[in-house]
Amino acid sequence: MKTRAEELNVISKMNNYFSDSMIPLIEIIREEYDIKFEKNAETGEYIYEKKQGKKRRSKVKLPTTDDDIITLNKISERLNGKKAFVDFFRFNEREYDNKTFKNIELAIRLSRDYGFYKKRMLEIKDFQNFIPVISIKEGFAISKYDLINLINELRKHNTSIAIRITDNYLEDYYEVLEDHLTPEDYILLDIRDKHVDSKFLEIEELQDLETDAKKILLNSPRSRNHKNGDFENLLFTKKIDNKVAVIYKDYDLDGFGDFGGLKDVLPEEGGSNGMGAALGLIFSKEKNAFFSVVNNQTILGVKGFEYVRSEILKRLQLLDVDGSCTAIRRIKEMDKTFGNWGTWNNLTLTRYIQQQAKNK
Repeated sequence: MKTRAEELNVISKMNNYFSDSMIPLIEIIREEYDIKFEKNAETGEYIYEKKQGKKRRSKVKLPTTDDDIITLNKISERLNGKKAFVDFFRFNEREYDNKTFKNIELAIRLSRDYGFYKKRMLEIKDFQNFIPVISIKEGFAISKYDLINLINELRKHNTSIAIRITDNYLEDYYEVLEDHLTPEDYILLDIRDKHVDSKFLEIEELQDLETDAKKILLNSPRSRNHKNGDFENLLFTKKIDNKVAVIYKDYDLDGFGDFGGLKDVLPEEGGSNGMGAALGLIFSKEKNAFFSVVNNQTILGVKGFEYVRSEILKRLQLLDVDGSCTAIRRIKEMDKTFGNWGTWNNLTLTRYIQQQAKNK
């Protein structure tokens, strides 16, 4: 999960489902600040201002500084003591198609300044429930010397460490992974948006790696290229093949990870101006698939979610036979307004977490 508003809300609401068997991986793309307000130096009272176009006065905010950063603290609060992989997210210009990103100054700075990235990684030591993730991918290969040093520095304070590595770099770091990780550590092999069947050789490489660290297979099975309107209506979609959730066992790996039905995208300027196909995705662990409801009347935009809601509620015997689903309970409670794109991303992820937490 990236640190966008709805995904952070899901962490807060669903942290009771997290455990040693289900550990969220949080990609930090933006900062959170302790907002402070200007006060009168003599009286100590807050100073107010009335902004143009506003009817009410508001407190005057002070400029934020590095001392006001509370990013990790807020994540820890939302987790309520549960474990999490923490990845200070970096990306290269070829990784995402859009060029007008929004509110991700932190990710941009992390991507350009390794020294700053290392400094932020070492801050994770203050949180015993956090597992620092060193990410190695195109544009962010680390020399073996620097990687070993970073592992050793993190190990001074962190019980567990994770190495997230794309499959094309696995062979380059084989020796480091075998010699410098412990049974408390994790190797996260990231095959990105490639289908698992096309990566069997690389997965076998991970399987053959001689290490006591836990081996996890990561995948992003929902293509960025598929628009909402491309999804099937009232069917278990073939647009998201969640085979990674099953096949990892065939390779004797310790677990898998994915994006819970969401796209691996970054926030961008602009948006859809409220237009587009309304899409609801409801995961079924029994079928290992997402039931798709789409309203292709793109002119309706977010108003199209009224149809999505009604079709889901017609199929409770298929989607929520025992009435235990948190996401569907929220869908039932909708009245007059039926949410927006963020709302339904929240519902998709909420449902996915609860379903994957099932024993069977």
